[in-house]
Amino acid sequence: MTGSLFSQIVEHAIRSGNPDQIVKSVRLTKCEQEVISQIAQGRSNKEIAAKLFIAVHTVKSHVHNILEKLALHTRLELAHHMLKSDKASGSS
Repeated sequence: MTGSLFSQIVEHAIRSGNPDQIVKSVRLTKCEQEVISQIAQGRSNKEIAAKLFIAVHTVKSHVHNILEKLALHTRLELAHHMLKSDKASGSS
């Protein structure tokens, strides 16, 4: 069995339901939201750490948690997801 139980539940729900609604229900911390914003701007972990005044290891932990919560596997998937979400909500 790979991944956490939570990510397995989210993946199952996405396959059998409305993924947009499921992702909207995932709660991200303020720090995680800030990290996502920085990733969407194409910044590296080191750049994010400097910008947010946190350790690189902390950035890595946030990225890991974000990917886990959203049942994604890579930063590229996360960036794609954010782009898709922005288009769906009408913001740019």
